[in-house]
Amino acid sequence: IFDVDGTLTPSRQKMTKDFEKFFSKWAEKNTFYLVSGSDLDKIKEQIPWYILERADGIFTCGGNKFYINGNLIYENNFKPPKDLIEYLTNQLEIAPFLARCGNHIENRGAMLNFSVVGRDCTLEERLKYFEWDNQVEERKKITKEINNGWSELDAVLGGQTSIDIYPKGKDKSQILKHIEEIEKADEYIFIGDRIDEGGNDYPLAQLMNNKDNCSSHHTTGWKQTKEILENLID
Repeated sequence: IFDVDGTLTPSRQKMTKDFEKFFSKWAEKNTFYLVSGSDLDKIKEQIPWYILERADGIFTCGGNKFYINGNLIYENNFKPPKDLIEYLTNQLEIAPFLARCGNHIENRGAMLNFSVVGRDCTLEERLKYFEWDNQVEERKKITKEINNGWSELDAVLGGQTSIDIYPKGKDKSQILKHIEEIEKADEYIFIGDRIDEGGNDYPLAQLMNNKDNCSSHHTTGWKQTKEILENLID
């Protein structure tokens, strides 16, 4: 089971040619699923179509939509509270980071994605915000305020610039039961870059770490993901 951004691809970028060559061969011989906070259209922008076709299933929007062979299997719906939208809009107005690149509050039907710099930012703007946020921890502050102010919601860090918001419990951990129903395996393995507490991979990693036939691996990017897969093969 793979996260996408920061695991199989650079954040919001296409899969590199070097990793594509390796992973396409690996995918021919292994069963795998993808789980991303992004929607399916964004995943298609990042991963070549022929690799997506080899996936046994694709979970999007943090596990709130599930596709097999391009067909939607299930979808959870979420209507964001009006006062949450007002809060996020206010955060855009008062945030010290000045760049505003568009697409700041993205409703994906099953979850909400929020970004101060905006998902339409360039790679250079993305990295500037990421470095700035690592110093001041703006996103951590916002997620804490959301989690304290809306008891029915969970807010977690997503990727380098955004925050994922969804109904409590509707996180990536929900996908494991579906995979176990479809694939009877001796072991289930998850690889993600945000498995630390507060990250959007954390709920799934924690669930799998507490099951006998499951495990999770932290990666810092596609190069380390390649190393993890090579070690698992060995």
